[in-house]
Amino acid sequence: MSSFTIVRFKDIRRMLGECAPGAGIEKKKHRHWVRYGGKTYRGLPLGRHGKRENPEIEIGHVRQLIRYFGIDEDGARQAIPALS
Repeated sequence: MSSFTIVRFKDIRRMLGECAPGAGIEKKKHRHWVRYGGKTYRGLPLGRHGKRENPEIEIGHVRQLIRYFGIDEDGARQAIPALS
């Protein structure tokens, strides 16, 4: 099942702050790298070209990030209702 729901980057950052305290996000040339628990997720896109202060990210990237780090899905759903 595919989904084309869009999530704002600030919502992802807020979810990480609540569900994965200590997670860090580093902006690289082509992607954001998210570090948490000794792991690095290198697949979070920067967003479309142009102004990238609060880009739109497809929900599939967020789901993959949650699975990769083993973040509690119920807590993540509370922070990002689009995950439901």
